[in-house]
Amino acid sequence: MKYNKVNIKGKVINMKIRNKILFLINNMKIRRKLILVYIIAVVIPVIIVSSYLTLTMRNMVMNRAINEASTNTDRIQFRLNEVLKIATDVSDRLYFDKGLANIVLKDYSDDRFAVVSAYNNYQVFDEYLRYYQELQSVRFYVNNQTMLDNSQFIKTTAGVQNTDWYKKTIKSDGRVTWQYIYDDYGKQKYLSLTRLIKMGEVKDWCVLVINVSDTYLNSIIKDEPYESIGAIDDGKVVMALNNKIKGNKIKSLESINLKVNLQNDNEEIVYNGIPSMVITNSFLPNRTSNKFQVFSIIPINKIVNDANKASMNGIIIMTFSLVISITLIMLLTKVLSNRIIVLRGDMHKVVLGDFDIGKNIEGTDEIGELHTDLTIMIESIKQLIHEVYEEKLLKEQLSNRQREVKFKMLASQINPHFLYNTLETIRMKAHCNGQHEIANIIKILAKLMRRNLEVTNKVVSLESEVELMENYLIIQKFRFGERINFEINILCDIKKYRVIPLLFQPIVENAFVHGLETKEGECKLIINIERNENDLLISVIDNGVGIEENKLIIINGKLNNFNEDDEQRIGLCNVNQRIKLLYGEHYGVVIESEKNEGTIVVINLPIDKEGFIRC
Repeated sequence: MKYNKVNIKGKVINMKIRNKILFLINNMKIRRKLILVYIIAVVIPVIIVSSYLTLTMRNMVMNRAINEASTNTDRIQFRLNEVLKIATDVSDRLYFDKGLANIVLKDYSDDRFAVVSAYNNYQVFDEYLRYYQELQSVRFYVNNQTMLDNSQFIKTTAGVQNTDWYKKTIKSDGRVTWQYIYDDYGKQKYLSLTRLIKMGEVKDWCVLVINVSDTYLNSIIKDEPYESIGAIDDGKVVMALNNKIKGNKIKSLESINLKVNLQNDNEEIVYNGIPSMVITNSFLPNRTSNKFQVFSIIPINKIVNDANKASMNGIIIMTFSLVISITLIMLLTKVLSNRIIVLRGDMHKVVLGDFDIGKNIEGTDEIGELHTDLTIMIESIKQLIHEVYEEKLLKEQLSNRQREVKFKMLASQINPHFLYNTLETIRMKAHCNGQHEIANIIKILAKLMRRNLEVTNKVVSLESEVELMENYLIIQKFRFGERINFEINILCDIKKYRVIPLLFQPIVENAFVHGLETKEGECKLIINIERNENDLLISVIDNGVGIEENKLIIINGKLNNFNEDDEQRIGLCNVNQRIKLLYGEHYGVVIESEKNEGTIVVINLPIDKEGFIRC
């Protein structure tokens, strides 16, 4: 009960608000109504749509830039991965290089010149450096203290063994490891492949260091439209055009305000004090345990600069258009309001009985036409006032004439009994004169006419409908002679079925008019009446001229179109609609036909459990 009271109270409040709004609108001047409608229907939607399009354009430009940066990042990743693959392949070859093993494992204590000769004869390192411009240098750290140091073969000292990169390489146990380390000979840091090379006994194991060309790495990113940075899994920057940030960790680069979660694909950051978008791409090179990451940093201002220009131009155009349109609507409403005020004043004078109004309002629009019509109406009223008595007399005369016409129409109607009696008299005359066939046809025609004139909306027996149809076909047979043959095949008990009147006579008439009359040669019409489990099927089959496919589609479409103006007309559409109205949409008339092959029309009616047609 409480819930119902709350609902009723809410409805009452809504009704009051609605009535108040209607009151305000109804008492508002037309000019204000037009301006209000213009603001609601034009100004507000234009502002909303323009704002939406501006934001959409900005997002589209942003997404396009992000996609472009992602593509660039993928390209950088691909090229960087190729460089790493080259270094890895070189390390694999050196790992199994027997010539290198022979140099490292040999004792040169007795012959110092042998080591120089071995170095001169072993040119594999130089060949790799000449062939692969991606590689800067190759360092091979050995434990053989009898060897001499040069830029390629370096004896491992205690200082080297205590470095982090060396310890990490030994710990990797022969796996490829990527590190950013300082090269004593090159006097700078390089992205380096380090790998433990196992030769002979443990004391003979060596460490391979392949330095990647910093110049080549820079060439990968120097032509990129956005600043790009490469880092390894410990977060150290190994590839950047800005040498100041190389070797530093991404998360600790406070000087450039780059704070980014390495797990995200993209994120908004502050880079050098500028809001930017960073695109991150991570990958793991083959046969290595290091994860590499490539970052593309896109200034957001650069992304949306063009969009902001377009948006500003759109806002300027929108504002200019709105100002012009509002000015025009104000002028238009003022002119319209003034014309309506003049029309209202003249109409008020007419209401008070003063028919002396001013000149017509200029113009041929609706208001001008209304004022013209008002002037004509005033003239008509004046004339009516002077002719009131004459008008009454004229109406009385017209009324008398109408009653006279109705009487004559009733008197001229033919009594149906007179028609039947006349036909019976003609039939008897023909019978007496030996014209038995003519007499029989007249008798059948009289039955047919009596039945059609007595048709009502009440249901009739199917047997009477079949008899009516048989009489009709006998008359057609009389007309066309041997050219027309017909069959009525009754395959069920039709005595207990009751149907709507004139059910399939229109269909048979159509078969003659549109199918058989224009056919040359023998014409045949077959009517089959049968039933299945739940339906009664009445089929009208002719071998007439048939119906073209396009015309058949139009006819089938019109079967379901019911025109109230044609309710009294008996036809296919009428029969179909009456069946559907009485029995439901699942029943009705179906037409199948082929050009020059004939036509089949099937009527489908429902049968109830007791075997009767449901009515």
